[in-house]
Amino acid sequence: MPKLSELWEMLSSLQVSDLVLCGVSVVILDLFAISIILATRRESKLCQKRWQKVSSGLELCQDNKHFPLEADEILLGRHISADIKLTDSAVSRYHAVMTVTGGVWSITDLDAKSGTYVNDKRIKQKKLAVGDCIQLGNTKLYLVKRPAQSQSKK
Repeated sequence: MPKLSELWEMLSSLQVSDLVLCGVSVVILDLFAISIILATRRESKLCQKRWQKVSSGLELCQDNKHFPLEADEILLGRHISADIKLTDSAVSRYHAVMTVTGGVWSITDLDAKSGTYVNDKRIKQKKLAVGDCIQLGNTKLYLVKRPAQSQSKK
């Protein structure tokens, strides 16, 4: 490892044009890094806006619990790996799955013993609308618009 005095000798032997070239290179690299950081932030915000459009900014509500729909496929059930975990013993481990396509959510029953109901009608698969009541076992969930403040926090 070179000593400080050796480094000083090396630097003092460089010509001014070499030092200017090094300085310009450092500035260019810094500007490039900053532009990448800004582009990444901008892309992240655009992705959030696109997802809001795709997901329609909806959530499931059960009493005071709110379950934001933040993926294009949501597994509902009692199992620990379920995206929305329900503690109701009448709910199957893998009870139903919700999917979104073009801003429209649908639910599919996964052959649950107690069935899946939308607005008191047993379904196998059904497109959902805001205000629909989804019943899994004894648990009722309502599909509602997410409040504007919780959408903008992300």
